[in-house]
Amino acid sequence: MNLKRKIVILVAVCIAIFAPSASKSAESSRTEKPDSISKQVEEIFARSDKLAAERKQRSREYLSSLPDEKLAEVYAKANTPQQIQPSGISSLYKNTLEAVETDRPKIIEELLKRDSPLDEEEDKRFRSDNLKLADELAALGPTAVPALSLQMMGDYRRTGHRALTIEALVKMGPEAVEPLIPLMDSQDAALRGNVAYVLSRLSDARSTNVLLSALDDEDGNVRHYAIDGLIALGPKIVGREKLITLLINHLQDGNCLHASIQGLERYGDESAIEPLRVIERFYVLRGKADLRYPARQAINAILRRAGKPVNEVSWEDYPEKLPTYGELREAAQCPNPVIRCSAIIQLEDYKDEEAARFLIGRIKEEDNNYMVLDDIARTLIMIMRPSGKPPTASISGPVMQEAFNAFLSIPETNQELSASILRARKVSARVNDFISPAECKLLVAAITGARGVLIAAGETKVRLDRIERFKDMVRGLCLSSRDQNLRTECYLTISWVARVPPETGETWSAEQREELMKQLMPLLDSPNPDIRLIECLGCIGDKRIGGRLIELLQHQDSHVRRFAADALGQIGDPQALPALKHLAETDPYQYENGVYGVREAASEAVKKIQKTGLQK
Repeated sequence: MNLKRKIVILVAVCIAIFAPSASKSAESSRTEKPDSISKQVEEIFARSDKLAAERKQRSREYLSSLPDEKLAEVYAKANTPQQIQPSGISSLYKNTLEAVETDRPKIIEELLKRDSPLDEEEDKRFRSDNLKLADELAALGPTAVPALSLQMMGDYRRTGHRALTIEALVKMGPEAVEPLIPLMDSQDAALRGNVAYVLSRLSDARSTNVLLSALDDEDGNVRHYAIDGLIALGPKIVGREKLITLLINHLQDGNCLHASIQGLERYGDESAIEPLRVIERFYVLRGKADLRYPARQAINAILRRAGKPVNEVSWEDYPEKLPTYGELREAAQCPNPVIRCSAIIQLEDYKDEEAARFLIGRIKEEDNNYMVLDDIARTLIMIMRPSGKPPTASISGPVMQEAFNAFLSIPETNQELSASILRARKVSARVNDFISPAECKLLVAAITGARGVLIAAGETKVRLDRIERFKDMVRGLCLSSRDQNLRTECYLTISWVARVPPETGETWSAEQREELMKQLMPLLDSPNPDIRLIECLGCIGDKRIGGRLIELLQHQDSHVRRFAADALGQIGDPQALPALKHLAETDPYQYENGVYGVREAASEAVKKIQKTGLQK
């Protein structure tokens, strides 16, 4: 037997012996118990953490070695990548160079917080090592998906594991789809968004129904990735007519607008042309965010498919100058609510009565669209807030009153909301049992707007009528709602009404304060009370809550401790002084700038209580 034949036989024997065991090893990694899989996942992420720490250290050394000019270029690129030229320092980031020359360590730390920049060769090495970790995670198979999903929940930013998890799931491929689908029912919005993103990249027909359902998700990121996923699936799976209808409808969703335009460019028919023309005509954002040109490109693609003539355009055909006041007003009345909101927000720059009256008129037109109403409220607040020292109002009292009345009237002018309230009153039921989530959001916008007008009027001592009606609306209609956002708006409003100057209107009466205390004091016994609840009870100023507030100074949440300290200062409870003094000296919580926020709040509370005692 010659040597060559002996080698062939030897190789065959080795394959016969070892191949089954290798196959069993690969199979065993997919059939191991969940706790074993979880341990493997944890071990791989521990190695990822070690790699990230090593990269950060190498990045610190790399950045420290750079001359000022190069460090300034890296920093400027991290802030405005679209403006950086390949050759040296330009006038666009001279300010960055000055910042580097003033405080290099601070610039380096800011860069390390955002990323860990390295030279090209080392960056490539670290990326390669990360990809190997992703391959290891993917090799664990679908039984690893539950353990991996934990790295995509709301606190993933603390771990930095999201990107590695997503890469692993995408590498896992189709077998990751079925275990991912049930996770779209999670209460964690971040997890739903990340799962939707993975499903959009995997583009598997089994995810069609869950992505369709996700289009109604309350979280914008989830809806955005759902649209991306449905576009990737395409008309053969989703259905052409259904997909086109969905894309047209989601031109009215700011989170899905850009993706919907791109989807219509690929698949749209002539039914999409008119809503796309609205975007081309009225869209008010400029620069890279401008969607007028993409809308026209989508229109042209549809016309070409229909065999009709097109209007060829380029970016240069759409001037970048900012819209005029007249153009913003026109856009604020266009059919697309996303554009209306954007135009309304930009009207904030026009702090005059003409803009204020225009927006007040829009309140009546938008009484069924809480998103637009919310932006109207916030813009009107900014227009009405006084400027200068002493504060000077740019809006007259009658216009402020008109805005206040318009927000108060929303529960009556909105047909669905007023019908819900009427149904509840007919059967003597709690109103909040009849109000839908969308109607709650309308009430949030109404309260936000009315409170904003009240604050502006208080700052300039402008008299407002109908404050009692506003109080009744907050106490009777909204405060007992099961909707957390609505209750929080009520808590904020209670605090501001307590601060109303006498020139503007009546604050809470003694009877009203007692009624509020009876309603709100039991809620303070929650293990994790709302910080705005704590604030509003402090503004009411009743010492009966002092004992509970002192207990909350030991709460694990630093925000609760800070608000409890503030509230104790408001009610002026001298029994809290020992606990507040201790907190002012020992609380460990620091803001990013190094300030001890809870300690400051406790110190201020001590001063207020001592000052109150001296005055007595």
